[in-house]
Amino acid sequence: MQIYTNFAPVKSINQIISPIAAELQQFEAFFGQTMCAETEPMDSIMRYVWDSRGKRLRPILVLLSAKLFGVINEQTLRAATFVEMIHSATLIHDDVVDDDDQRRGHASVKAQFGNLSAVLAGDYLLAKAMLLIANDTDILNEMLRTTVAMSEGELMQLSESNDYLEIITRKTALLMRSCCAIGAMSVGAAEEQIQRIADFGLHFGILFQLRDDILDTENVDKANDLITNCLERTINRIQNFPPSTIRDALTDLTYFCANREQ
Repeated sequence: MQIYTNFAPVKSINQIISPIAAELQQFEAFFGQTMCAETEPMDSIMRYVWDSRGKRLRPILVLLSAKLFGVINEQTLRAATFVEMIHSATLIHDDVVDDDDQRRGHASVKAQFGNLSAVLAGDYLLAKAMLLIANDTDILNEMLRTTVAMSEGELMQLSESNDYLEIITRKTALLMRSCCAIGAMSVGAAEEQIQRIADFGLHFGILFQLRDDILDTENVDKANDLITNCLERTINRIQNFPPSTIRDALTDLTYFCANREQ
């Protein structure tokens, strides 16, 4: 069901990421090496997580935000790998908490390997992620604050809190915000630039989760209004940056997010 329709045809994800295609390949290689474990069965679980990953949206945000302000470097790749590992860990733990046997059309880690192995695998990813950026206190502090907020958001949802916006901000949007912030940090962007791209990431994350939550709604008119308003706020944040292929990619990624079907 297409909800937001007042824009040009949405580009495919492969078209959108073309300006960072080479850097994304570098990320994939770095991430693959980092995911390897020294022992079994952890290495088998890590390979399973690798094979069942999604669209790599969060590392894409890191790379685009970095390239908006500078040249992608090893610290950028470490930051992108960090967020993908954190995201994977939270999904593994979520499936244990929610007793979900499916994740992206595959058996979840907890269904494939059991609850105990899933919890330990999630903990392993969190610890290994922290080691990646232990030498960069600014990025580490940014991500630690976000991880705390994500845990709080999960508990708020479990307690059936009525503050929907606060929940989706903590569960989803703050991680998207941090993806953009640490991408900019990794190339030495100015504080004002970091805050501006982080603000875009926050609104992008709200839009992303909002789209997730209303995909199956029957009230199309209300859903269209919500998406339209959130989309306009998000696009306004990125249009303040100078024209470039990277700014265009972030804009196209936002439209893709607003109109995605899964």
